[in-house]
Amino acid sequence: MFIVYIKTAVSVALGVALLLLLWQRSKVTQVLQQTGTWVLDSCWLALRLVPFVITYIVLGYQPQSDVATFYYPIGMSALQGGIPYRDVYSCYSPLFGYWLAPFLSLWSDMRMVVLAMLIVEGLAVRLTFRYYQTHESLGERLFRGVFYYLLPLPFVMSVFSGQEDVILWLFVVLAIPLMQSRPYLAGLVLGLGMLATKAVFILLLIPIWLLSLRNTRFAVQFTAGLLTIGLPVALFIFWKAGPLFLEQQSHEGDYLKAPNWRSLLNPFLSDGVRAANNLWKWGGLVLTMLIMLAGVWRIDKKKGRWAYKDYIPFLYILIYSAMSVIQQNAISNYAYLFMLPLVFTMTNFRHTGFCICLIGFTILAAIHPSLWWRLGEPYYDRLSALGNPAAALDYAIELLIVIGFIYYAIQAMKALRKQKPVAQAETYAI
Repeated sequence: MFIVYIKTAVSVALGVALLLLLWQRSKVTQVLQQTGTWVLDSCWLALRLVPFVITYIVLGYQPQSDVATFYYPIGMSALQGGIPYRDVYSCYSPLFGYWLAPFLSLWSDMRMVVLAMLIVEGLAVRLTFRYYQTHESLGERLFRGVFYYLLPLPFVMSVFSGQEDVILWLFVVLAIPLMQSRPYLAGLVLGLGMLATKAVFILLLIPIWLLSLRNTRFAVQFTAGLLTIGLPVALFIFWKAGPLFLEQQSHEGDYLKAPNWRSLLNPFLSDGVRAANNLWKWGGLVLTMLIMLAGVWRIDKKKGRWAYKDYIPFLYILIYSAMSVIQQNAISNYAYLFMLPLVFTMTNFRHTGFCICLIGFTILAAIHPSLWWRLGEPYYDRLSALGNPAAALDYAIELLIVIGFIYYAIQAMKALRKQKPVAQAETYAI
């Protein structure tokens, strides 16, 4: 449980630092106004690289969890010319290991995977800062960056866990400058995103493609870009690995994890309902897609008044927060998927309650995966099982995290209901 205590202590310390930052927000913003974008790089150095060096170089800890189980073996297999799915088990997209391979060629160590993820996150922060909330002053936008770097969840997931989730958002923002005038290149970038991340990227790619149909010429070029990169890779993988590509990724959905609606409902379910694994798995996917389509419908009602840059953060938050509740293999790590767009496009720092709840949510989401795993990955099959204090604590944390996911999905849907993008309809001035 030592790692749980460490993550708890770090998360609480960061939470206190954020409360102090909010308390002095006006002064901090004024100071940041006199600086420059180098502040973001300084935050990355102080809150990502330095903790990495202390944790993995000075103290000598080795990465665990997904880094050791998946990322490193997949990356090393790619470095050695292996074929994913055939030569190494992979629940990620075909090219996932190949973008890790150049990093591992410099240092064939699991710690290099974590460093690569930190670099990806830093790039994602920089691009998000560039493309969002440009109506704000420099100090206000820099405050968002500092606030994000101090959030417990991104810190723990990037430094201690080396999670890859932020790379999905990176490909989204890479496509922003291309979506208006270069649809073919935008299709290439998002197609590469699908191939280099994981299967859940398709939940975002489908609505983007559906919305592209509003302009026939754009849709044709965008689809051509997707097919140019997607079709050859898919054919090659099926040639070399057969159906393993689908089987291994689909198999991940069979694992029961927490927190999600399945883990919360489990104590109240009968044995037969609990045993209906495929119903939970595929039914959850269908429901997630229906919510996704509801978001697409909201955007389409604007009749072109919302561009890609305007709607994509809220659609992204909606899809992945809903997925985190509905999919039976969802875990609180998934909150890391949408923290960047949430902070940069949906957080109003004048609403203190929202900010405090966000801090609390990220603390719980940062701690829970390690706590749940060290408790033996419990799945409570009766209410009496919650009589144990540890089980009651775990279940209470799960409940609060799921409530948080639902709340952010609702807020994202509300943002999509606005007649104008939030950046135009609501001012976030100090």
